[in-house]
Amino acid sequence: MLLQQSERGVSRLKRVMFIGDHHQLPPVVKNRAFQKYGHLDQSLYARFVRLQTPTIDLNLQGRARPEISDLYSWRYRDLGNLPSVVTEPAYRLCNVGLSHVYQFINVEDFEGVGESQPTPYFYQNLGEAEYCVALFMYMRLLGYPASKITIVSTYNGQKALLRDVVRQRCAWNPLFGEPSKITTVDRFQGQQNDYIIVSLVRTQHVGHLRDVRRLIVTMSRARLGLYVFGRGAVFDNCFELTPVFSRFAKLPHLLSLELQEDSRTTRLAGSREAPTLVKDLHHMWALLQDKMKAQFQAAAGVVAAST
Repeated sequence: MLLQQSERGVSRLKRVMFIGDHHQLPPVVKNRAFQKYGHLDQSLYARFVRLQTPTIDLNLQGRARPEISDLYSWRYRDLGNLPSVVTEPAYRLCNVGLSHVYQFINVEDFEGVGESQPTPYFYQNLGEAEYCVALFMYMRLLGYPASKITIVSTYNGQKALLRDVVRQRCAWNPLFGEPSKITTVDRFQGQQNDYIIVSLVRTQHVGHLRDVRRLIVTMSRARLGLYVFGRGAVFDNCFELTPVFSRFAKLPHLLSLELQEDSRTTRLAGSREAPTLVKDLHHMWALLQDKMKAQFQAAAGVVAAST
């Protein structure tokens, strides 16, 4: 910046402004020596913050429902909400067919298996992948646009597995299609969508989600709905994650659905009418089959009446 053309021997540069968020993920440095001893995983912005350079912090967010922003606002100084996310109907009304605007859903071993490693460090969890895709299918049956739903995971292995499950169960069927994106938390930083479905994968150790910055990124991608699938016994007891998981603990760890609801509902966010708690993945599949059967019967009735 200082080597640019000068005027009368004086640099034209008057001011430099950095815009960033040091509470989110740093650069990825694969060489541990450079990362640990050279601090190359530290951005210039983060370095200035650590040196106590004066900063101006945004104190109002306009991305997410207040209920969802509470999951990460504790990490920021005096972070409030813009009026739009409090008053606009999209933020005031519920998510159709879902009892809560966010939830942590506990997933036990599926057919006796939790996390697995087909190859070293390539973590996968079939039960969570199937459950995430089942929720996506349920939302599509209720009329949620596929473009408004993103599925993210904390590991590349799970991303690949999620794509396989979607390809097998949804992609070929115009009733479901594919979500907007299936990607990892790290690659989705800086992006957002209305509804985010998250797979945490790990069932033995917390893994790299212990980095609070990765947790903040994970919780702050959704505007209207956030549904996180994981092993409660692993994440509930992690000290670093307590500010978030203590909030999840106030809601059921079983997915709560409003099966009789449709797009005409006027239910407000935070209220419930006739919740159905999904016991496990097999129960979810049964509910999906019933929902699909009911829709086909309704469509057949409309066709019969028109003829």
